[in-house]
Amino acid sequence: MFSRTALLLSCMAIAASGFSVRPSSKNTVQDAHEQLTKKIRCWEPIEENIAGNHFSGEHTLSEPIYELCSYMPDPKDFNKGYVNGVDMESDDYTNVLNFFQITHPRLATLNVCLQEAFQFRAAGRPSQTSIRCLCKRDGCNLPKGFTTFLDFNKLPMPETSF
Repeated sequence: MFSRTALLLSCMAIAASGFSVRPSSKNTVQDAHEQLTKKIRCWEPIEENIAGNHFSGEHTLSEPIYELCSYMPDPKDFNKGYVNGVDMESDDYTNVLNFFQITHPRLATLNVCLQEAFQFRAAGRPSQTSIRCLCKRDGCNLPKGFTTFLDFNKLPMPETSF
């Protein structure tokens, strides 16, 4: 009995040794203010789903090179989301970045979510709509369902090491 327990605990320690998450001693506002001027890491798919090929669904944190992370819930299934780091050259993000620049010590913007419409077809045809959320903290674009993403962002971002 003792040897099974010791073996199980040893296996768990070995499995957990490659990745650790340490809870933060900061509150959410402090965390957001501290990360405001830093480059951040964003969750990104390990491989792209090109031309409808099968996607494994696995994600990894990028290097700390981004100013914003993006999260888009699937328009047909809010239990799925699409994530990536934001290329700042892809659009004018000046107004979005201004939301995060609030300097009150007891207030911080965590996410800016936009509902967008795109007209890909001829005029008079229905537009395609989507929701895109942008966040500015390390690993804030958690690749989970929409409500899980929102709940995760209520807390300070966990400090991770690999």
